[in-house]
Amino acid sequence: MLETPSPIAAAYALLLLVGMPVLAALDARRGADLAAAAQHRVLLYVSVGASLLVLGLLTLGVAAWQDVPAAALGWTVDTPAAALLWGLAVAVAGLVLAWLITAAARLAGLRETAAVMLLMPRDAAEKRAFLVLSGIAAVCEEYAYRGFALWALAAWTGNVWLAALIVSVSFGLGHGYQKLAGVIRAIALGVVLAATVIWTGSLFPAIVGHFWINAAIGLGGWRYLHAGFDPADTADPE
Repeated sequence: MLETPSPIAAAYALLLLVGMPVLAALDARRGADLAAAAQHRVLLYVSVGASLLVLGLLTLGVAAWQDVPAAALGWTVDTPAAALLWGLAVAVAGLVLAWLITAAARLAGLRETAAVMLLMPRDAAEKRAFLVLSGIAAVCEEYAYRGFALWALAAWTGNVWLAALIVSVSFGLGHGYQKLAGVIRAIALGVVLAATVIWTGSLFPAIVGHFWINAAIGLGGWRYLHAGFDPADTADPE
């Protein structure tokens, strides 16, 4: 995992870690646009999914161009059954952690943004589209962050855990539209996912865990995670 990245690969990793949070900060200023888009969630899911596919394909293109070994980026599964169990364990741990952080944020007076609930699916068609989006997000985000960026930073810093922390902070800031509570939640989940990749040497458990965390929250878990929020309220609380 510590093979030195080329200047182009290192530059792409830096662009990814800095550029995604910047884009998220710009999008956070468009709350009204998000509220309008939430009236057509399936189209919104398609748009977000397309953006994530572009991210994944760009990362794949740079990796292929620079001859980065697939195994160095976590594309390896020695024991599928064990990797699947790892993924399910990660999902459970991630959901518990998300609930604990959300509860602590509520006690600390950190208000959630309505954007999170606006994006959650309501009917069967939206739920199917959300599941597809969850799969795309799990594969593309894990490949870009816990695969490519983690590999490049670990090689550059010589410390895989420092790299995991930096990648997780970038991942959290990329969820800036969720306000401070959401950023903290995403950073914590990012650390769990990165640690899983480090311990197993594979992206597969992190992809499985990432998918099930998103799916469980999107298919109704958000009502418990954000208990007390009125789904009819489309105004951003801040």
